[in-house]
Amino acid sequence: MSVPDLQITINSRVYCTILFVFVIGFAIIHWSFNYYHHEIESMPWLVQQLFDLDEENNIPTWFSSFVLANNAFVLYVQALRVQDNFKIYWLVLAAGFLVLSLDEVAGIHETVNTSIEINWAIPAGIMIGVVGLAFIPFLLSLERRLMVLFILSGFIYVSGIIGVELLSEDMEEDSLAYGFATGFEESLEMLGAWLFLAVNLNDLKSNDRVEIRVLVT
Repeated sequence: MSVPDLQITINSRVYCTILFVFVIGFAIIHWSFNYYHHEIESMPWLVQQLFDLDEENNIPTWFSSFVLANNAFVLYVQALRVQDNFKIYWLVLAAGFLVLSLDEVAGIHETVNTSIEINWAIPAGIMIGVVGLAFIPFLLSLERRLMVLFILSGFIYVSGIIGVELLSEDMEEDSLAYGFATGFEESLEMLGAWLFLAVNLNDLKSNDRVEIRVLVT
């Protein structure tokens, strides 16, 4: 008896456009809710936290984790299609994004931040710098356009998780400025992850016809 299979076809342009709309939508909702709460009328916390980008266990957190998991999967597919010495870099990137996806919902970095004296963004920045240096040969092996977009998306993402994190550290948490700063921080993270996904999906589309087959037994 033959094993039936299901073929999943994804229009990468439409898919990425939908994800981008969600990124912009979450940012607008967050800023709008914060402005309304601080400048017009106090909002019920249960409503505000559902879309607050600085909170955990809500819709934007799930979305961010979903995009990061998408990146992990696409990077793994990228690793499968290369046969040179740089395959390990793709696999490390895939594993890294899988960890980031897990951290987004499990709040690992928040736990670390409460157990150390300094802001977690400082050691994280040092680690990112070391990893970035180690990945220079990999980046130089890419096509120039792909390399530039990789660096750009990484810069946007890191600017959110480290740059704005440090700037908002001393702000009063229950303030409009803090709400806008954290919204900007999380928006940069989502935008950087989205751009990296879009770049890799476009690269796969340009070089290969990738099919996902699900075997049903």
